[in-house]
Amino acid sequence: MAVAQKVASRPAVASRRGAVVVRASVETRRAVLGGLLASTVVALTSANKAQAAATPVDLFDDRKARNTGFDLIYEARDLDLPQSVRDGLTQARSSLDETIKRVKESESRIDADLEGFIKKNYWTEAREQLRRQVGTLRFDLNTLASTKAVKAEKKKALELKKEFIQKVEDLDFALRAKDEPSALKKLEAAKSALDTVLASVL
Repeated sequence: MAVAQKVASRPAVASRRGAVVVRASVETRRAVLGGLLASTVVALTSANKAQAAATPVDLFDDRKARNTGFDLIYEARDLDLPQSVRDGLTQARSSLDETIKRVKESESRIDADLEGFIKKNYWTEAREQLRRQVGTLRFDLNTLASTKAVKAEKKKALELKKEFIQKVEDLDFALRAKDEPSALKKLEAAKSALDTVLASVL
């Protein structure tokens, strides 16, 4: 009877030992995972602190840059805006001082560069320089003419601008023909026409 009781009690002891072993294994696994998680969090936190110290966030007031057209690319993609705003034409017309500055710059380049290119027979450079300057002049002369309060003055300025553009086209044709005497003669005519139109709009 005593032996039977000993035998009957052995499985209970064995199961108790197994439960203890399993319980110890689970607690060890939890402790290991907890330690790993804690070390990972500490490592990430220290890395973030180091990165924040290495690359601080600086705040700049870019409202002035935006007013000068820094983010014009975003306006160009905005289909709700008028086409003149998307193309930048409205922004360019908004500053009369900048328009006058561009006109004077174009005039100085036409006066200084074209004659030298023609005399050296640099026909491609002469054509490109002429077309670069006239591309902005055509636009800026219209802007300056639109500022005239009197309708007759505005009409006269636009007519003078049209005459200047015709002189430029004649000069461009002479440059394409590579005719040096004709190009020099038509250059002087274009300069004179430009001086006349600028006198009426400035």
